[in-house]
Amino acid sequence: MLKNYQEVKKYLDSFINYEKKRSFSYSRCLRLERVKALMEKLEIPYSQFKVIHIAGTKGKGSVATFCAYILAVSGFKVGLFTSPHFFDMRERIKILKKKKEKVEEFVIPRNNLKNILNEMYPVLEDFRETKLGRITFFEVYTAIAFRYFSQKNVDFVVLETGLGGRLDATNIVIPSVTILTHIDYDHTDKLGKTLKKIAYEKAGIIKRKIPVISSFQRRSVEKVLKERAKKKKAELFMLKKEFGFSNVCLKKDYTLFDFWFNDFSLKDIKIIMKGKYQVENACLALASLYILEKRKILKKVYFKEGLKEAFLEGRFEIVREKPLIILDVAHNPSSFQILKETLSLYFPKKRIILIFASSSDKPAEKMIKKIKTKKIILTSFSNPRSFSPEELYKKIKKEEVELVNPSWRALKKALNYCKKNDLILITGSFYLVAEIKKTLKYGFN
Repeated sequence: MLKNYQEVKKYLDSFINYEKKRSFSYSRCLRLERVKALMEKLEIPYSQFKVIHIAGTKGKGSVATFCAYILAVSGFKVGLFTSPHFFDMRERIKILKKKKEKVEEFVIPRNNLKNILNEMYPVLEDFRETKLGRITFFEVYTAIAFRYFSQKNVDFVVLETGLGGRLDATNIVIPSVTILTHIDYDHTDKLGKTLKKIAYEKAGIIKRKIPVISSFQRRSVEKVLKERAKKKKAELFMLKKEFGFSNVCLKKDYTLFDFWFNDFSLKDIKIIMKGKYQVENACLALASLYILEKRKILKKVYFKEGLKEAFLEGRFEIVREKPLIILDVAHNPSSFQILKETLSLYFPKKRIILIFASSSDKPAEKMIKKIKTKKIILTSFSNPRSFSPEELYKKIKKEEVELVNPSWRALKKALNYCKKNDLILITGSFYLVAEIKKTLKYGFN
């Protein structure tokens, strides 16, 4: 029996964790049959939930947060499952509900996590080695999420995929609506080296006769989504076609825009998450919940009230004003392009001191090339997937580069370099941003 939270973490770490593996066979190691068998053995009623299921290359976390906040403001108890986490793995499993006119987030308490794992323990041990392969950390944590949401009688579950979609552990559900954020090159060593192959994996979450809301996509991706939707007889709604936005007004602390879906419209919508790309993410949430309201799965939805409260850490997050420090979890070339555009919108005259680290399966040189810098500090993060600064340097080959480890020393070095017209940008990996956030929160010691 697990007695405390330290034992809980140690036990969960005993399961194979592909988030910490540099390479593995995606098609051989991820098995939906294994996840379904595990859920059935644990008697977890995962099919009972109303679910919003989200896949894509970038923006999944933001879209999930927007959806969860709108539902919570509208009076629903919402289970939110996302990954990865910043400080504590419990952040992946949250309950959101409205309390005194405000949405509050509650991560799964340590005691609940411990009790659920103790209850599951005999079954989990049986599933360590099966004909379907070894269960993974993500699969176990998905099971914990569903058990907890069942215990808490949530009205809705907002579910973000981990890797890909087709073989992801979350893909056992039949959702009420499916959302596909922008699909681009990422995890090419696992999902495929072409956009067509990557889109095929992401589109694997499209289910029979379940409506699909999609971001604007490249032509090759759109073709794959249309083919999958047609095969599954699922109605497909695409940004800039069936729904969209206009009159975007970017302010320092918020953004205003108008939304339309055929003949339905909302004016002067306010969000506090920065960047035009967050308008697109908000529109995916709005379109999805509008469809659910139209199909009478939801009653009265408070779209605008929910969006104006929603916030997610690490998305062009300004953590300090003096000196100006920005955290962003961009981790592939397409998200770096968006980061570049957002920087030019908000801080066009600032010189950038970049603290950068990257996972070893990412095209780091293409990412860094997007940002015009005064200084680059290459570092790493404490995950086996991390490039070392030396490995990164061989790829970057720029004169204004310095190699500093660990990440807290890189931050110290950047602060020493920082002048009046400079900003410090920390990006390249969720794991790097998490480490720097800890340093800023708890200090250099």
